Amino acid sequence: MARIHGKRGQVYIDATGGSPSAPNLVADLMTWTLDMATERADVTCFGDTNKQRVSGLPDFSGTLAGAWNSASTPTLFGVVLAGEPVTMKLIPSSAEPTYYFQGLANLDGSINVNVNGAVTIGAKWDAGGNWDMNP
Repeated sequence: MARIHGKRGQVYIDATGGSPSAPNLVADLMTWTLDMATERADVTCFGDTNKQRVSGLPDFSGTLAGAWNSASTPTLFGVVLAGEPVTMKLIPSSAEPTYYFQGLANLDGSINVNVNGAVTIGAKWDAGGNWDMNP
């Protein structure tokens, strides 16, 4: 598939934290982000003409954001308040569901209530275990 639109993005969570045998689609989300910043160690030595670094491990983290829905949002906040890593699967497009990022994630939640707008929810997450990309 070529370039795609974000309208078919999806987020699945398995609250058991294990292998996602029955992951649940997180309803009412509008955006998700994934940051794979890699740490770098300074290895600059005497005589070098500039700083030099070597790459370490990637640091998987990101955000989720969406609309408040009293029928579905409490499930996301239940996961946040449980304080345990969950298996999370991020799919850029449901039209290509075999392409995804997946791993254990720690979640922190938020809610934003604004007199001039919709009630929205958000979450920050970081890796609680190993992450993979498929394919």
